[in-house]
Amino acid sequence: MRISLNNSSTGRLLAFMAERGITNPTHGLNVLITEAALLNLIPETADKDGNDTRNYKQAA
Repeated sequence: MRISLNNSSTGRLLAFMAERGITNPTHGLNVLITEAALLNLIPETADKDGNDTRNYKQAA
């Protein structure tokens, strides 16, 4: 799989990785996704288009 990140996401991923001493971006994404899932930030189910059906407020 190949992904592209915008500048903001790239910077945030690199900061996340640096904080944890991670040097491999794939490992960094795996850790990030696992932590988000454990905090219930990623829905287990989504509709057929991949959209989360829960309602979220915009982050401040």
